[in-house]
Amino acid sequence: MEQSNSTSGYEEFSYDYNDSGDGLIKMCDADDYKQVTAACYATVFCLSILGNGFLVCALTCYEDLKRATNLFMFCLALFDLLFTLTLPFWCVEFLNHWVFGDVACKIMTGAYFVGIYGSLILLTAMTLDRFVVVVVRSHWLTRRRRLKCSKAACVAAWIISLTACLRDSITSKAQKEHIDTYACKSTNTSDDNMGYFSQLILLFLVPLAIIVFCYTKIILTLMMTSTRQKYRTVVLVLCIVIAFFICWGPYHIIIVLMSIYEFDPCEHYELHVAFVVCRILAFSHCCINPALYILRGKYRKLLSSFLFCSPELRQSGLYRGPTDPSDSRIHPYMNDGAPENCEVRQTNVTELNTI
Repeated sequence: MEQSNSTSGYEEFSYDYNDSGDGLIKMCDADDYKQVTAACYATVFCLSILGNGFLVCALTCYEDLKRATNLFMFCLALFDLLFTLTLPFWCVEFLNHWVFGDVACKIMTGAYFVGIYGSLILLTAMTLDRFVVVVVRSHWLTRRRRLKCSKAACVAAWIISLTACLRDSITSKAQKEHIDTYACKSTNTSDDNMGYFSQLILLFLVPLAIIVFCYTKIILTLMMTSTRQKYRTVVLVLCIVIAFFICWGPYHIIIVLMSIYEFDPCEHYELHVAFVVCRILAFSHCCINPALYILRGKYRKLLSSFLFCSPELRQSGLYRGPTDPSDSRIHPYMNDGAPENCEVRQTNVTELNTI
């Protein structure tokens, strides 16, 4: 499946054979990484199902989804799970060939792109949410209005990603590669390439520019206050955003290079190896977000409770307190030497509950 043709990024390269009388002699080893890639996809699938499944359960059972950050993380986990469900199909295609037909090819291609586009749109929305809370600090944005905006952003992420994947899904089909083998791919036309570059600009580079601008302002604002411990959520969202671009950035760079230059996997073997590595790195992103979220101490305890089946956690409501410390207003001129007594902590909790 060829990403340069706006599908899921699978490059099906055929072997060249030379009949010398002693049998078929393989002339190109460009496909030798199929089994390794399939094994990596299977590992990513297992980790992502466990991690995102735990995250969805934790947010649903032990968290308040009426908080903007929790709602964003819940929808982000759903997009990651949708992307993860396509991995077994690509594993089968690598190990054998595409045996699922045209309909499944269209559905899996659509799910693949919905997972990618939806995740990036949500990350951009989360960044804008952090920007408004930390930098703008508008009194108009109450907790209720912020929740409505987050719900609208989640709905918009689904609508935009579903709309953006239609062209790729419709043009994808099971095409015959050899006598009895098929591959899920789309046709290679100049319009497809233009569509890919348009989507790359609108759904990758533009969000990247917005995120860089917003977090530059956020970091500058946080440097003006001594209450940085209240903004662990900002750090969490920043880590999630950085992880996304570290995983998907090299992959898109390789795809652009392969689209601009005439690419032959046998003649450009190093580029083909780089493509395989970057593709595995990109696809592994779906299991990184849960790992970053579980790094928070409270979720490590939740993970332990899941593993050891502790139903008292749900009954006690231990984890349903405020979990988004950055919801409180920033006071740049707060007294740096104020002692952390019970009165100060109570004021912060009250302030959190009003946003």
